[in-house]
Amino acid sequence: MKKFLFLVIVVLALFTIDHPMIKEPREKLLGEGVGILSSASNINRGPAASMAKNRIKSTLSLSESELEYLEETMQTDEQLQLFYTRYCRSKDLNLYFYEDRLNTVCKIAAESLAERRGK
Repeated sequence: MKKFLFLVIVVLALFTIDHPMIKEPREKLLGEGVGILSSASNINRGPAASMAKNRIKSTLSLSESELEYLEETMQTDEQLQLFYTRYCRSKDLNLYFYEDRLNTVCKIAAESLAERRGK
């Protein structure tokens, strides 16, 4: 128990002391750890979602916020299907795409989903 308590105190000291000799290796180690975790958590984009996203980007000129929304919304094929059902079939209000732009996005999403089903 004493060894464990000593280990906890040493680890806490290494994480709280801002001495340059300790700080630089600690930041390097934490940076590598965060890099490994972020690369492991990347979502594999579905083929239909990827195809739809690329077609939308090439067809429409998108603002920065629209690009971010597109990245978040079309990460997987299931999310693409949900987007299509919600905004294209149910005609729900979309804050980023509307009127002709929404019709274009819906058309591309429908084509991508049809190609996915066809394969």
